[in-house]
Amino acid sequence: MRKISQLERVLDSMTGASIFVTAEESHEILYVNERIKKIKHSIKPGDICEEVWKCGRMHCPACDMEGKDSRVITSYDMPFGKFVDISAVKVMWEDRIPAYVVSVCSHAIEKMDQGTELRRMQMQVALSQIYTMVVSVNLTKNTYFMVEYAGFDSHCAPVSGRFDDLVAAGAESMHPDYREAFRENFSRESLLRMYASGEKFRYMEHRQMGDDGRYHWTDTHVIRVDNPYNDDTMQISLSRNIDERKTMEEQMKTALKAAERANQAKTDFISRMSHDIRTPINAIMGMSNIAETNLKNPEKVRECLKKMGLSTRFLLSKINDILDMSKIESGKLVIGEKKFHFRELIQELTAMLVLQAEEKKQQLKVSVDAAVAEAYLGDDLRLKQILLNLLSNAVLYTGEGGEVSLKAEQLQGQGQETVLRITIKDNGVGMSEEFQKVLFEPFEQESSTEGRIFEGSGLGLSITRSLVKLMGGTISFKSRKKQGTTFVVELPFQTLDTDKKENIPEEEYDFSEVFQGQRVLVVEDNEINLEIVQTFLEDWNLEVDAAENGLIALEKFRNSQPGWYHLILMDIRMPVMDGLTATREIRALNRTDAKTVPIMALTANASPGDSQHAKKIGMDEYLTKPVEMQLLHRKIKEFI
Repeated sequence: MRKISQLERVLDSMTGASIFVTAEESHEILYVNERIKKIKHSIKPGDICEEVWKCGRMHCPACDMEGKDSRVITSYDMPFGKFVDISAVKVMWEDRIPAYVVSVCSHAIEKMDQGTELRRMQMQVALSQIYTMVVSVNLTKNTYFMVEYAGFDSHCAPVSGRFDDLVAAGAESMHPDYREAFRENFSRESLLRMYASGEKFRYMEHRQMGDDGRYHWTDTHVIRVDNPYNDDTMQISLSRNIDERKTMEEQMKTALKAAERANQAKTDFISRMSHDIRTPINAIMGMSNIAETNLKNPEKVRECLKKMGLSTRFLLSKINDILDMSKIESGKLVIGEKKFHFRELIQELTAMLVLQAEEKKQQLKVSVDAAVAEAYLGDDLRLKQILLNLLSNAVLYTGEGGEVSLKAEQLQGQGQETVLRITIKDNGVGMSEEFQKVLFEPFEQESSTEGRIFEGSGLGLSITRSLVKLMGGTISFKSRKKQGTTFVVELPFQTLDTDKKENIPEEEYDFSEVFQGQRVLVVEDNEINLEIVQTFLEDWNLEVDAAENGLIALEKFRNSQPGWYHLILMDIRMPVMDGLTATREIRALNRTDAKTVPIMALTANASPGDSQHAKKIGMDEYLTKPVEMQLLHRKIKEFI
C-alpha cells in the first residue's frame, strides 16, 4: 500500500478548492483531490496536464511563473464555467520531484483575500514540511483535527476527537520524567488560562515513546491563532522529532567541556613552563655572575660552570618536549631507521639515571633477557626517549628507599620482525583512578594536596605514547595509589647481525693533533654563537674565516682560490641570504671545488624534514644547535 506523504495529507484537508499537482519538467499530473475529480471525471495521476485541460499551456500560472515561487491569475477559459482564481505554488513533491501545487477557487474572493488565502496555503504546506504533527485545535469546543500526522514518531491518538483525550494519550506515551510537566503545560484548562492572560504560545522539549518502542526527543509548540468567525479560542499545535538536534547539542557540550579542559590545561602548562624555564635561566645568570666575581678562585668557577651546564640541559629538555609535541601534532615527526646496539643503549640510560636513584637511596634494577638480540634496525634515539621518560618518571614518583626496575624481553613477531617487550616498574606513589583517565593527554599532571608531585612539562607521557604509536608499538600500564606503577612497552624491530662498532669512542680523540691548520668558513649571523664555534675550532688547530650571512659566504667562496676552504659550516636562518640558498648557489658555481667542498649545516632548525631537504640541495651533514662539541669534532674529522 502506497504511503501517503505529508504534503498529500495537507492537500486532502483543503476541501474549499480544486487542487492538482503537476511535475515541473514533465507536466505529469502527480495528484488530484476529490473536488477536481467531480469537474474532470477522467483526470488521474500520470496524465499530462495540457492534454487533460486542452489549454495549449495558456491561462495557467504554472506554465509561466515569471521567475517567482508562486503566482495567481484570474481566468474564465477553463472547464469550470465561471471566473476562477488559479494559483500555483512551487513545492518538492515526495521530497524529490520539483512540482507545482495548482489550486482553483471561485473568483468571489477579493484580491486582498486571494493573497491571504494563498499565504495561508503556503504556510500550511511549509509547516507540514518542518513539523511531522500539525494539529488544529478548538479549545472552547474541546476538539482537534490532525492536519499532519503520518510522519510523527508516535500515533497514540486518532486523527480527530476530543482535545482532552489527545493530551491524555500524549501524556501516557511520555517518558515518566516529563509526563507531569506535559499535562501541566498542555491541558486545556492550562492553555485557556495562558491565552486569557495575554500569552500566545508555549514550548516544551520532552521524550516520547515512539511506535518503534523507543523514547525519542520531541518538541511541542502551541500557538494561539486568530478566529475571524466567532469567539472560540483556536490554536495550532506543532510537534516534531529532535533526536538529531539533541545528539548534536550533546556532542557540542562534550566538545565544549573538552575545549574548556584543554584550555585550562594549556593555561596551567604555560604557568608551569613560565616557572620551569625561568628557574634554569635564573640559575645560569646567577652562576655566571658568581663566576665573574670569583675569577681568582678556579674551584668556585668550575662549580658554577657545572651548575650552569646542568641548568642548560634541564632548560633544553623542556624546549625539546615542546618542539616534539608540536612536530607530533603537525605530523612532521619522522621515525628513522638505523642499526643500534640495544644493550649499550640500556647501559647509557642506566648511567644517566643511577646518580638520581642513588641520591634517593633507590634500587635501580636492570634485567635484559639472554634471548634479546645484540643489534636491531630502528630509531634508537626515539627508543631512548621513550624509556628515559618512563624511567625518569619512575625515579621521580618513587620515594627514598624505593625500587625501580627495567626488564627487557624479546618476543616472536610477524615475518622477520621481533618484538621487544620492556617493562618498567616502580613501587612509588602510584596514580589516582581519575588521573589514569587523562594520563596520556597533553599538559596533564597529577597534583597532591602539597602541590605538584614532580616538576615537568606535562608532555612527557603524551609524547611517549605518540612515539610508541609512530613506531608501530603499544603501551599499557597498571597503577594503584601508594602501591606503584608498571608500564609495558612493546615495539617491533628487525634483528641484525652484530659486528664491530665503526664509531671511535670520544675518549680516544686527541684534540691537539687531529687537524693541521685547514681553513673553515663559518657562516653565522649571531655573534655569540660565532664566537663559541670559532673558539673551539681554533683550539682544534683549524683556521677560521667568518661570514655573517649567506650572500657574504657566497662571495667569499667565489673570490677564493679553488681548494682554499676545506669545510663550510653553514647556519640556515640568516638575513639577506639564508643557508639553503647559499648552499644551492655555491654548488651551482662553475669551479672545480664547488661540487666537492664539504658543507655542514649547524642550525637550530631541528625538524627531520629540514634535514632531508638540506641534503637534497647539496649539504653533506646536518647538525642542530646546541651541538655537543665532541660530535662536531668527530663530524669535522670525517670530512677533513
